[in-house]
Amino acid sequence: MRTPAVAFALLIVLGQTTCSFGTNIARGGQVTQSSLYGNAVPERAIDGNHASIWSAGSCTHTQNDHKPWWRLDLLKMYKINTVTITNRKDCCHQRLNGAEIRIGNSLNDNGNANPRCAVISSIGAGTSETFVCNGMEGRYINIVIPGRKEYLTLCEVEVTGQPSGTNIANIARGGQVTQSSLYGNAVPERAIDGNHASMWSAGSCTHTQNDHKPWWRLDLLEIYKINTVTITNRKDCCHQRLDGAEIRIGNSLNDNGNANPRCAVISSIGAGTSETFVCNGMEGRYINIVIPGRKEYLTLCEVEVTGQPSGTKIANIARGGQVTQSSLYGNAVPERAIDGNHASMWSAGSCTHTQNDHKPWWRLDLLEIYKINTVTITNRKDCCHQRLDGAEIRIGNSLNDNGNANPRCAVISSIGAGTSETFVCNGMEGRYINIVIPGRKEYLTLCEVEVTGQPSGTNIANIARGGQVTQSSLYGNAVPERAIDGNHASMWSAGSCTHTQNDHKPWWRLDLLEIYKINTVTITNRKDCCHQRLDGAEIRIGNFLNDNGNANPRCAVISSIAAGTSETFVCNGMEGRYINIVIPGRKEYLTLCEVEVTGQPSGTKIANIARGGQVTQSSLYGNAVPERAIDGNHASMWSAGSCTHTQNDHKPWWRLDLLKMYKINTVTITNRKDCCHQRLDGAEIHIGNSLNDNGNANPRCAVISSIGAGTSETFVCNGMEGRYINIVIPGRKEYLTLCEVEVSGTESDDLPEYSCN
Repeated sequence: MRTPAVAFALLIVLGQTTCSFGTNIARGGQVTQSSLYGNAVPERAIDGNHASIWSAGSCTHTQNDHKPWWRLDLLKMYKINTVTITNRKDCCHQRLNGAEIRIGNSLNDNGNANPRCAVISSIGAGTSETFVCNGMEGRYINIVIPGRKEYLTLCEVEVTGQPSGTNIANIARGGQVTQSSLYGNAVPERAIDGNHASMWSAGSCTHTQNDHKPWWRLDLLEIYKINTVTITNRKDCCHQRLDGAEIRIGNSLNDNGNANPRCAVISSIGAGTSETFVCNGMEGRYINIVIPGRKEYLTLCEVEVTGQPSGTKIANIARGGQVTQSSLYGNAVPERAIDGNHASMWSAGSCTHTQNDHKPWWRLDLLEIYKINTVTITNRKDCCHQRLDGAEIRIGNSLNDNGNANPRCAVISSIGAGTSETFVCNGMEGRYINIVIPGRKEYLTLCEVEVTGQPSGTNIANIARGGQVTQSSLYGNAVPERAIDGNHASMWSAGSCTHTQNDHKPWWRLDLLEIYKINTVTITNRKDCCHQRLDGAEIRIGNFLNDNGNANPRCAVISSIAAGTSETFVCNGMEGRYINIVIPGRKEYLTLCEVEVTGQPSGTKIANIARGGQVTQSSLYGNAVPERAIDGNHASMWSAGSCTHTQNDHKPWWRLDLLKMYKINTVTITNRKDCCHQRLDGAEIHIGNSLNDNGNANPRCAVISSIGAGTSETFVCNGMEGRYINIVIPGRKEYLTLCEVEVSGTESDDLPEYSCN
């Protein structure tokens, strides 16, 4: 026969009993649940009323949720002895079968991922069951039904335990803070000083100016899963200023961090009181409090944060990049700054070093565009740390001035010897990060550079795709357009590689149609055969078509590109409309499987040298004078009065006198729209220095097969030299009409040869 003591001990061993163990600490807590059925609020489970009939109005109820849950926040950590649950009597008591009791300090999965105290096999209708938790520590107690859709109903939950003596860590205290502006000396650090004083005179509240969208930001320095954010409001004045503020949590500094996901909207916090907002394990390094949509002062008397490290490391995106620098001192290569080694003694061999350059620089290429949050720099310890004083961090997508002309994130006033300093760049976008010392000769040494950020989602535009291409000759149907079709297939059989004949000095040319500052040219070589054919090829960039563009300045010599691979060549903002790839000095086949180009418009317009010339034509129809073709007006309707017109002449012509010799790159002609565009079919463009046959006997640049009604067509003249440009319709009687003629080219160094007859 068992004694009552033996039976009670057995129940403890089994983990459940119908007795309780002292004060019900649940009564002072805060509760929530996964959803709400009618008005069966979660507070009913801690109202002290054990009534278990639904009609009594004392039982909670969720919707038919997948994995429904109810959570109690004890507001501090306890060692939990028991949890007692009263089940519904009049219906459906079996719904609780299989529910779990979870206890802990995390709000991951709404607290349902905390350690398990017990599984509820069943609780009889209208009865109470006690579960022993053996001093498990936690602030949160969850009751959850895992693995199925169910209604969760609790008629009472009672908890016994004692404070654990473990304080819930306020992780805000170790962070770094900033805010949108500063009012007086009310610095942002006041909100994490551990002082809850809420009177302005106490000097413990922050204050911004009357900003549009004022904000305050906490940097936790690593990623946390945030449980709660508690805010203490000002007491003596103006507590309503916080109404409508938002709490934002995340890892981005876009919009100063205010674009991160929202944890909560602060409807109001009473004067001098503190309010806790539950963030359910949201992950982030940055916590912002921001007042959106209006001008306001932002004042915070204390901000407290609870959570735990997420285990997610903040990725150092510098590690996968490519680096270069202005010069090399010894073997102190630029790669040392992204080797993951923070050693700051020169003897450790982990610091970069340039020569004593004027304006020395180091550049990181992230290979795609990122929104940059932070750049952290570790300075040399054993010597010369002051060399970095005044250096600048530049971020952007341009390689003008080697990337040093990109927008500035920060100026480095100083970094202590052997220490690391973090600079916040607020989501600045860029592929390139430069560290440059402007305005003086100096050695630049970096012992480590670390970068955080996230891909911007902005693709680096391949400006080659919109261009026009040609090449020295054609092998089969391997047209030059294949190199800009967006297809990187490098097997000949795929039909995406260009191919010339076995030319002497074969070339391929891209016309970007306007002048760009070229950052990079990326070339994909053939895989299945003959990759060595590209060895020694040159990339040329410029605005001239002399020697078909091959005389333009050189960006790079291609030593070799492995079979089927792509290689990127940096052109440092070289300006040009034309990009040539040419194999000089030998007979060779030229094959390109893809050519990609990055850059930005230079802002330099391609000069239309026709505008300063003098014009004439074979005859005049009405008042349609030849000057109309160089008036800068592309209007192509006859009624607009901007098109030339001759009589119905035999071999009608129009001539432009440039007044001196030019090397002509292109001639662009705009045709009439409203009528008769076919009249230009078969016209010829002639360029030279002779006026024999009114200039029509000069060498021919092009034959115009046709130009669509109202459209413009550009003809490439490859640097043909001449003072006179004629457009003539040979061999028939015709009217000649031109709505605009535009010419690009460069002055010739040669003097024309004139014959005396």
